[in-house]
Formats: sequence, structure tokens, C-alpha cells
Amino acid sequence: MESISLWQGLALCGIVSWIVISSSLNVTRKLRTLVQPWVSHHVITGTPMILQIQKYQHGFLDALFSGLSCVVSVPFYTAFLPLLFWSGHGKLARQMTLLMSLCDYSGNCIKDVVSAPRPRCPPVRRIIATKDEQENALEYGLPSSHTLNTVCLSGYLLHYVLSYTQSEDASLKFAGFAVACLIVCLTGLGRIYLGMHSVIDIIAGLAVGFVILAFWLSVHNHVDSFIVSGQNGM
Repeated sequence: MESISLWQGLALCGIVSWIVISSSLNVTRKLRTLVQPWVSHHVITGTPMILQIQKYQHGFLDALFSGLSCVVSVPFYTAFLPLLFWSGHGKLARQMTLLMSLCDYSGNCIKDVVSAPRPRCPPVRRIIATKDEQENALEYGLPSSHTLNTVCLSGYLLHYVLSYTQSEDASLKFAGFAVACLIVCLTGLGRIYLGMHSVIDIIAGLAVGFVILAFWLSVHNHVDSFIVSGQNGM
């Protein structure tokens, strides 16, 4: 119990210290001044690649990538996560809820710090299928939240399934890994095809997603033990 209290105290002190230091030293503005021009340059120079991808415009691809964007969006997870609780997978539901929150907070924090634009429309053709997508189009671009969330949640889901089944079948592991990679690749490609993101946004989403996923896999058991232990589990 003392170790938990110490951990909570250190975490709280770290958060408060970061807020005070970043506010007094104007860290956000300095980081934005340093990074934003570089990212904006890559968004502009990446426009020809977006246009090249959009040359393959087809109604099927419009529907496929629009549907995929809805499946990996926040409204979808808002409906999907409760089903995990109701199905009896309490740990998975808790972990994916916390991981989703961490991904959204981290992604939006980086977006606000960098404040990089999305691809200019026109010349880029932007396909907006839902009101949620319309609101997303008004936000900053880097990193791609859809890509970031897909990396983390599909990666953690794969880890949980393999751990839960305790399967040693190499072909099953490879198949699961291949499916997760396919979903991530289609999500990233779809965001470019729909004109919502540039290549640099997707790369940033992948990088941030892998960092968060690696961090979460190293602490998720400790986090879950803290949640269900003592008075927290009552």
C-alpha cells in the first residue's frame, strides 16, 4: 500500500512539475516554432503523392476507406468498449478504455503543440462521410489519430488474444500479426486517400502509436493490479 501511495505521489508531483515548468518556460511555443515549419513543408511537398493516390478514385474505395475510418473512430469505440465489459472480458475492457484515453490525449496534445495544417483542399479531394469526419477535418493534422489509435488498440488486442489463449502455434501468431498490420496499413492509406492526412501525418501516427503501445505493454499489468486492488476493486 505504501508503494502505491509513493507511486501516486511521484506521478502527481511529476505532472504538476511539468505543468509549472512548461508554462513558465513557454515550452509549447518554443516546440511549435521549432517543429511546425518543418512539418508544414512536408505537408505541402507531400501533396503530389496524395494526388497520385487519389487518381485511383473509385466508389468502392470511397466506401471502403470511409467505412474503415468510422470503424476506428472514437464514436465506434464508445459503442464497442461496453460490449467487452458485457462479454465478461473485464481486464481487456479496462485496458482498452485506458489505452484509448491515453492515445486520444497524447495525439491531441501533439496536434495542439505542432499545430500543423492538413493537406490543402483543393487541389486535394477530401471525402467526408460523417459529421465526426467533418469535425476532424477542422483539427490540426499531425499525427493521424486514426492511425495512432489503430496501432495501439489492434496491437494490444492481438497481445491480449494471444496471451488469453496461450497459443504457441506460430501460424496463428503470424496470421494475427498479419491481420493487425493489414488493418493499420489500410487505415493509414485510407486517411491519405480520403484527403484527411498527408504522408508525414501517417508516419507520425505510426511512430507515436508504437511508442505508446510499447510503453503500455510494459505497465498494463501494474495498472490493472492497481485498479482492482484494495478499495479500488470494491
